[in-house]
Amino acid sequence: MVEVRVREPQEASAALADAVRMVEEAANRYGTGIMVTEVGEGSYVVRAHPAVPHGLVRQQGNGAAP
Repeated sequence: MVEVRVREPQEASAALADAVRMVEEAANRYGTGIMVTEVGEGSYVVRAHPAVPHGLVRQQGNGAAP
């Protein structure tokens, strides 16, 4: 699991893409996809998640965008 915090909205895409790359190894090892969850303004959690099919990234929350 990786927590991401950004101050400016335009920073979110690059920061989330980096976080997804960090979580990919665990997701591949366990055969899961990756969930990006917006937990607050400028705050996200990126994690391998069994509800997401392997090889996919799913977003939940307002405006989460890797």
